[in-house]
Amino acid sequence: MSDSLDAQVRVAIYREFVRTSRAPSTARLSEVTQIPLPEIREALERLAAGKAIFLQPESREILLAAPLCTVPTPFLVRTAGQSYFGTCIWDALGILAMLHQDGTVETSCSCCGEALSLEIRKGNVSGSPSIVHFALPAKQWWADIVFT
Repeated sequence: MSDSLDAQVRVAIYREFVRTSRAPSTARLSEVTQIPLPEIREALERLAAGKAIFLQPESREILLAAPLCTVPTPFLVRTAGQSYFGTCIWDALGILAMLHQDGTVETSCSCCGEALSLEIRKGNVSGSPSIVHFALPAKQWWADIVFT
């Protein structure tokens, strides 16, 4: 039962996140899924243990459901009528790919602070000439996903 419940909760997370640009609260997830709050919390813990989502350490509310992040980051993604935050450039580009939408990614150079903007139109990237640098290998990202 927990696998299907977890899948139902995960789909609800993404639907609400995409609709509102923010992660849904546990109370909202309970409301939209009609699943009791204790079961929602258990599902979130299982999803977090499986690295499907990341929870805030104290409140245990959703911090991110990759590629979407609920708190402001240096990677602002704008689509027609919506804005989202990605935790890194990879996630920011992933948001547009996931949504199958054109849009822009606004960020800055981590070295000098220069504003950078990338436009994605029909799957093509244009904008500020830039280099993407990943400080850690992908296999180490989940060791501390917030830092990464």
